[in-house]
Amino acid sequence: MSVMLRSFRKWWQRPRAIGERPEHRQVSFLELFYDLVYVVLIAELTHALAAHIDLRHIAEFSFLFIITWWAWINGTAYHDLHGNNDIRTRIFTFLQMITVAAMAVFAHDALGETASGFALSYAGFQLILTFLWWRTGVHDPDHRPLSRPYALAFLIMTLLFVASAFAEPPYRFYIWIVAVLISAVLPLYLLRLGRKTPAVQAQIELSMTATASLVERFGLFTIIVLGEVIVGVVQGLAGYHDLNWQVGGIGALGMIIAFGAWWLYFDFVSHRIPRYGTKWVYLWSYAHLPVTAGIAMVGAAIVNVVEHGTEPLPVDVRWLLVCALGMVLVGITLMIRSLPPPENSAQSHRLNQIVIFLVAIVIVALGFSSLGTIPLLAAIAVSLLVPVAFGLINWMKREEITL
Repeated sequence: MSVMLRSFRKWWQRPRAIGERPEHRQVSFLELFYDLVYVVLIAELTHALAAHIDLRHIAEFSFLFIITWWAWINGTAYHDLHGNNDIRTRIFTFLQMITVAAMAVFAHDALGETASGFALSYAGFQLILTFLWWRTGVHDPDHRPLSRPYALAFLIMTLLFVASAFAEPPYRFYIWIVAVLISAVLPLYLLRLGRKTPAVQAQIELSMTATASLVERFGLFTIIVLGEVIVGVVQGLAGYHDLNWQVGGIGALGMIIAFGAWWLYFDFVSHRIPRYGTKWVYLWSYAHLPVTAGIAMVGAAIVNVVEHGTEPLPVDVRWLLVCALGMVLVGITLMIRSLPPPENSAQSHRLNQIVIFLVAIVIVALGFSSLGTIPLLAAIAVSLLVPVAFGLINWMKREEITL
């Protein structure tokens, strides 16, 4: 019996204590599989926005994307802090994936006819995390001061979303807003609690120490969302029976915009651990929200840009495109701010932030222009290439100094 129990414990381990988190860990295939289910959910949200671009649907997309992002970041953070390579971790990861897939089923009209299904699916996700965070405190007494507030907050959010499924609009969505505000206030509450309670502060510092694996997960999620821009180009081109050079040029410029966003993120931000300190890690992680949401919005806009390639670009599409790209660039600027400057490159580190922020202003200002589709996309593409070139010049200068 004792042999069977030991064998069972080998494959069904307790949650990893936060102090046992390895500094250097390769992202597992299970984590990659987990991220892929968000491809479907984000694609559903993006396609719904692409079909109806106006202020109301942009606001609805933003709200639903925040919910989606909050689900991903909490599932990701839990695995990075407490996950193991065992059956227990796999089963609870698969359970989360089922609820996220269910959210995707109802995401196309999540604030309309399918709202109840979306709410119950999200409540299921929150319930799983409630249990997981609670169990970490059971097995790791040192972590209870932090795990208990998390478990309580997630339990309240679960109950609110369940209750919302039986409420009528608009009260249903008021309940959702209250639940999302709880998730936004939770980190601020814990930071304040940490100033008064040393035990809580110690756990916050442990949990808010970014690792290379966590940085990699954020980069992978960003790639997933960037894929929506490529999908937008392909979908737009696939809608034409007879392609011509004008439409092909618009598609090529759309691809260049995707390349520019990739280049800026993965050259200036990715694979770099943020500065030590809770505020820097919070800034780095939360800056990913406008970046990923903005990229998804660019994907929705690009579909319409390509589809309207032979006619004047609608004003709503133009503004969505430039404002979404502005969000992406401002978010990248904030991320660079959270990173330690490279050795002997503090000045270029600051200049990178300034250049990218100025490019964001220029791109948003293009919304006021009367440029045609191809000149507008060309101006955006050239603007994105400015910080890329600036970064390359600084890199070559550093290499010359090193040589």
